Amino acid sequence: MTFKAFMSALALSFAIPWLLIIVVPYGKMRNLEPVRFEEESDGRDEVYVPRRAGTISTGSAVYGANGCYVCHTQMIRKGFAGSELGRPDWAGFRVQDDSGVSINTSRETTPYDFVGEKFAHVGIMRVGPDLSNFAGRVQKYLKDPLTKADSPENWLYLHLYNSALKTVTLNNKFGCPRQTHLFREQPLVGQGSPDAVPGLENEGMEVLPTGKAKALVSYLLSLKKDDAVPYSINYSRDKKKAE
Repeated sequence: MTFKAFMSALALSFAIPWLLIIVVPYGKMRNLEPVRFEEESDGRDEVYVPRRAGTISTGSAVYGANGCYVCHTQMIRKGFAGSELGRPDWAGFRVQDDSGVSINTSRETTPYDFVGEKFAHVGIMRVGPDLSNFAGRVQKYLKDPLTKADSPENWLYLHLYNSALKTVTLNNKFGCPRQTHLFREQPLVGQGSPDAVPGLENEGMEVLPTGKAKALVSYLLSLKKDDAVPYSINYSRDKKKAE
């Protein structure tokens, strides 16, 4: 083999994977075409609109800037690649649709789950739990008799400030790194500020979330798979066509 042939083969060995893994998916996902519910398979004919509410764009940027994607994924894999689809409240819920019929919303991640975000934070590794359906699971965390939080927002503020403080014991001391830069302290005056995080008062000071903390919490509480998706992009093991 000549040197020229060797260099050409080496270049192709890098160029082809780069093209197939990065360029082609980017081209497909940057301009997603609307997907429709179909009368035959879904029982209705309308455009699918992902149901999310919150400060999604700004919160997603804060999520990325603070490296949350390094330890947390937002990727429900195919059944042969993992067990997420079978884990309770991990990939979705069993809920009732508009007509009162019980459906299982558990499904794989689709590009439409990241609508409104500049980047799809699928994650690098899963050191902490997957967050695809976090907003659904946080309700269970609030029922823990050891928790000190009284709302999803408060639970997240305590977790971000110091994950060991959200329970009455220190069983969470190996949780997320502290994100104290997302908060600010100020002197506690009278009843204190209504924006102060309950449980963080200390020596005449109270802790308030910054705008970035509020955006991040709002974004995390938008991560919920509780809406029905078109049959064509639903990969739930229990999916059925409309009768």
